[in-house]
Amino acid sequence: MIDHTKVSNDFTEHVGRKSTTGNDLEKQRAELRATIDRTAFEKEGLAWYRSAYSEAFVFMYDTSFYDREEQRYRIDEVLDDGEKEFGGYDIILLWQSYPRLGIDGRNQMDFYRDMPGGLEGLRKLTDRAHERGVKVFVNYNPWDLSTRREPGAGDPDPRGYRWGFPEEGRDSGGSRIESSGAPAVADAEALGSIIHAIGADGIFLDTMGSDDPGFRGPIEQANPDIVFDPEGVPGLESLGSITGSWLQRKAVEPPELLTIRWLEPRFSFRSIDRDSLDHQNMLHRSFFHGVGNVIWENIFGWWNPWNDADRALIRRCSRLLQRQRAAFQDENWQPYVETLSQDVVAHRWHDGDSIMHTMLNITNDVVTGPVIKLPSQTGDGRSFRHYDLWNGVEIKTLGTNNQLNLTMNPGEAGCIVSTPGELKLLAPEKASPSTSVIRDRVTLGDLTLREVGRSELAGPDEDPSGMCFVEGREVELTVRHNASAIMEGACYGGIETRHDMHHPPQQVALQSYWMDKTEVTNSEFQVFLKESQYVPTDVTNFLRHWEQDAEQASQPWLWSIPAGKEKHPVIWVDLDDARAYAKWAGKRLPTEGEWQIAAGFSVWPWGDQFAPDLCNSGTGDTTPVDQFPGGVSNAGCLDMAGNVWEWTESERDDGHTRFAILKGGSHLVVEGRWYNASGAQRNDVHEKILLMYPGLDRCGTIGFRCVKDTTS
Repeated sequence: MIDHTKVSNDFTEHVGRKSTTGNDLEKQRAELRATIDRTAFEKEGLAWYRSAYSEAFVFMYDTSFYDREEQRYRIDEVLDDGEKEFGGYDIILLWQSYPRLGIDGRNQMDFYRDMPGGLEGLRKLTDRAHERGVKVFVNYNPWDLSTRREPGAGDPDPRGYRWGFPEEGRDSGGSRIESSGAPAVADAEALGSIIHAIGADGIFLDTMGSDDPGFRGPIEQANPDIVFDPEGVPGLESLGSITGSWLQRKAVEPPELLTIRWLEPRFSFRSIDRDSLDHQNMLHRSFFHGVGNVIWENIFGWWNPWNDADRALIRRCSRLLQRQRAAFQDENWQPYVETLSQDVVAHRWHDGDSIMHTMLNITNDVVTGPVIKLPSQTGDGRSFRHYDLWNGVEIKTLGTNNQLNLTMNPGEAGCIVSTPGELKLLAPEKASPSTSVIRDRVTLGDLTLREVGRSELAGPDEDPSGMCFVEGREVELTVRHNASAIMEGACYGGIETRHDMHHPPQQVALQSYWMDKTEVTNSEFQVFLKESQYVPTDVTNFLRHWEQDAEQASQPWLWSIPAGKEKHPVIWVDLDDARAYAKWAGKRLPTEGEWQIAAGFSVWPWGDQFAPDLCNSGTGDTTPVDQFPGGVSNAGCLDMAGNVWEWTESERDDGHTRFAILKGGSHLVVEGRWYNASGAQRNDVHEKILLMYPGLDRCGTIGFRCVKDTTS
């Protein structure tokens, strides 16, 4: 086992001595290299990955990625924006799952299958990216163990809704303890089929630091040149199959050593700092170490755009990393060579007869004066010319003893190339406002709430059938997220509250209204279909559980309700389907506040203590809407905790993320740290559901009920 601490300590001592040779360390490097397997770096099919410096985290729910009006992926626009604003992408990671997993039983692979156009649509997207020289990665979440399990061999329905809760291989937070075993193999086989279908080039291993032979085998059958890209830095023993990873830290502070880069400079690191509003520190240090970066702006529904200066800097870094990629993969590069200033550190790299130094001002002050001594000539006597690639100028004169005088801003990197030939210089990038994608910084308070119109009015003496009257009032509404979840992006309020579990209290003035006593049932929805002959624009997964003949695909009023489900709540309907029903019925969907007040002012609809016999939670299937009369709310409404989540009229859009609020919880309990809330929920709990397109927005655990406005 390699002692990383000893290696780093040796380097710290080396920097302190300002040694120009580091012979002891060179000997140690040779010895360590003999102990690790580096054959994966010789694979021709992985050669491109050595210089993959720019990876875009594409959050597939961003409206800049998928145009729901035109029903198409905006892949060319995404890549155009990447070229203009970031200097181009080498990789795009298609993130599909978190934070949508767990609302219903679909697993992470189902989310790829249910993307617009299915796997065929993703294949066309991948082909287009390949035409433009960009590789495509998919995502794997090893902690997804409680949604639908991938079926075994011989199962007639690869998307059948069977799920279990395997105990082996999962800790109390839902994370995998071991990546081996049946669940991992089944996942690998499913991922392999997806990779083969869409032509993916790599897999991002979320929360993982390595892979596993049992996991790797089925995937490599689908693509022998697949790239495994873990989130964590792998151990050196994993270099036989892991040839790159994220470098998820804000800065690698000198004289810290990137041990993997020292032993194997072909390893493809990309730094990431997703929450920062300023990426300058990360970018300068990444370039100094010769590593790339992950560009991530939509953080699971929180829009955190890179500013003008950051985009200009990463364009400069990416351009220089690509131009000097041979030097950055120098087998014998020398870290932390001697400098002339204690405020500047430097690495030395070689490319044939050329010598390159990357430098970094490690202070918060401007450094001016001699920083490093440059070589004067090659071994065969040819004179060097010196170029400051960072600033795009040739260095015409050097000080005494070839000392380089330079001015470096606080924390700034630099790049000097000494070569006997002539280099073409490029002008430094200048910061400029983005024109290809809206990059205005928004707060949660800027999320535009869709206007709610009034329904047909119920008269003062009218008593609408099957509805409960709720007296208007002004209340202080307190809302929180499920306490077992990790909140990302929040829903509304100040951006500083984006990770808070509780929203600030709101003063809400409600007029009197009528609320459906129960959730809309399959039978009631069937009447609507027959009378209105409603057909959604996109029928993907519409009433997926109903029975139909092939010739009835465009005539849902002819479909059949599953036997015994007539009085169960209708599911597999999206927000627009629910709105269409409500409008037909002369009603509308309730706002979040209206729903919560109708549920009551106690903790649960029936009181302050949870009572499993008063609701449907954890059964794994829906129940008739009148099965739990004891769980009635003060307003007289049933099933306001459990059975199915319910849509509310709460759609918001900040120009990048659309979402709506669900209330009530459902029958399905999905255990694990990073899933959505599941099971029956308290009155004050809500769940944010990201909206993309009907095929994903329709779920097996979401229904709705309606409200009707009054004249009073």
